[in-house]
Amino acid sequence: MSTLRRTKIVATLGPSTDHQPTLVAMIRAGVDGVRINCSHGSRDDFIRRAWQARDAAATAGRHVAIVYDLQGPKIRLHEASGRADLGEGDQVRIVGEPGAKGAKDTLVVDWPGVVDAAEPGTSELVIGDGAPRIAIAERTKGALVGTCVIPGTALPRKGAFLTHAQVTQMALTDKDRTDVRTALDAGVDFIALSFVNAAEDIRELRGEILGSSVRIIAKIETLSAIDHLEEIIDAADAVMVARGDLGVEAGVSRVPLLQKRIIQAANERGKMVITATQMLESMIDAPEPTRAEASDVANAVIDGTSCVMLSGETAVGRYPIEAIGQMASIALAAQDGVTPLRAEGGTPDEGRTTAESVMGAAVLLAREIKADALVIPTETGGSARAAARFRPRRPILALCSDADVARQLALEWGVIPEPLHQRPAEPIDALVERCLLRAQRRLGLPDGARVVLTSGPQVATPGATSLIAVHRLGATG
Repeated sequence: MSTLRRTKIVATLGPSTDHQPTLVAMIRAGVDGVRINCSHGSRDDFIRRAWQARDAAATAGRHVAIVYDLQGPKIRLHEASGRADLGEGDQVRIVGEPGAKGAKDTLVVDWPGVVDAAEPGTSELVIGDGAPRIAIAERTKGALVGTCVIPGTALPRKGAFLTHAQVTQMALTDKDRTDVRTALDAGVDFIALSFVNAAEDIRELRGEILGSSVRIIAKIETLSAIDHLEEIIDAADAVMVARGDLGVEAGVSRVPLLQKRIIQAANERGKMVITATQMLESMIDAPEPTRAEASDVANAVIDGTSCVMLSGETAVGRYPIEAIGQMASIALAAQDGVTPLRAEGGTPDEGRTTAESVMGAAVLLAREIKADALVIPTETGGSARAAARFRPRRPILALCSDADVARQLALEWGVIPEPLHQRPAEPIDALVERCLLRAQRRLGLPDGARVVLTSGPQVATPGATSLIAVHRLGATG
């Protein structure tokens, strides 16, 4: 029981994972979800990788969630922009149209609105992960003029970020809308929305997926999102601490405390939270992480993040399987440092739903009697998520009649999804017996082990959990 890892792992797919045996090995090593980055590749690539992930998960015998990560209004240097080796103090001209001719000191940004969106004296154009960095000094006719404050090399198609941009458009671009349709065709479990600024962005995406069970992840990577953090978390199903672009805009020094704030806010609202970007970055080229990276992952786990995510380490790295193994080992070693959320008390007036209060009582009971597990039959996954909110040290076995729900729950902290198909007109006693037998087999519990089982007045009634019972395995009654 002590070897069950509670913090989940998301791995980004890419060229390094296209070899199917590698992907199967990664899942067996501990992958709970895969990320498809819509900033790179075509519709065919996205669908192919989604189905490869489904096949690999089936081969490995595990539930694995698929996350489609939308590009959002990300800007890049245009392919017409030549290589520019910029030194500190160099003056740089920036245009947003490839037809605007210029010398070597002109950068062409693939965004016609860049000139109007910038705030001279405040905005900075940041290339890549932070270098080069150009402070915008003035706006001239059809161009921006700035000074390089951090040296570096600007290359065509390199990602860019304009800080303090005055952008009125929603976070959902035309490309995103196309990718959403692809995601629905591929049957994904989560869609991550990039560069969220306010709750309205989440509502816009939700309008695009009406009738679907897909859940929405809000990526927190702008200062505007920080300003509207609580309302964004309330509107979304989950959030991601997207430390790359957040660090570009807010500054690297602010990221650690912002990360803690986002994780805490998500946990308080019972929402899943993913911590991402450069977690084991050195493992793109090295077979083991640095000590600093191990500490970074461990601190995110101790703070209560639901998931940790790997990007280039698995997408293009030389050691994708080893990266998963290291991440799993670090998360497992650090999880005893997670402080359980107070389960006692708590009423709907204090921010908890009735279902969450009931599950809080179940978690508290399991802790007081030293139960070996919480066993939760669930139709929609809501009861299992409500239990996960309290970060109990006991495993949460979610018995799911719906495969989509099981895959989504694969990313919830401490939740072990397990299929349990319902039988028509099955008596409640028979259902309880099947639940207990499944729990004993799945968790490897001995006869005599005690579990806390929850259920509703009617089987498969969403949100109707109201019964909490203690059962001893291998015994009747």
